[in-house]
Amino acid sequence: MGLLYIEGLLAAAVVCYEHRAIPRFTATAAHGVLLLTGCAFGIVTALTPGLAVPQWFAFVMGFGAVHVPAAAILLVKYLRGSGRS
Repeated sequence: MGLLYIEGLLAAAVVCYEHRAIPRFTATAAHGVLLLTGCAFGIVTALTPGLAVPQWFAFVMGFGAVHVPAAAILLVKYLRGSGRS
């Protein structure tokens, strides 16, 4: 169970990084789209029957999973030294 909490903390860190980096690299307001999509995915994950983890934890993991691809793209943009697009 300890590893699951580390994964939850990593998911929260990814969300924080991604929302902090969005204004530096994008000209559009992607915050709302990612927040709504993350909430929807988190709710669906939390309502999955037969989970071995608490529902709040499943929500955090689903919410974080949506943010991983965007955070990866923003990290690549940072490493390449890209500007706003």
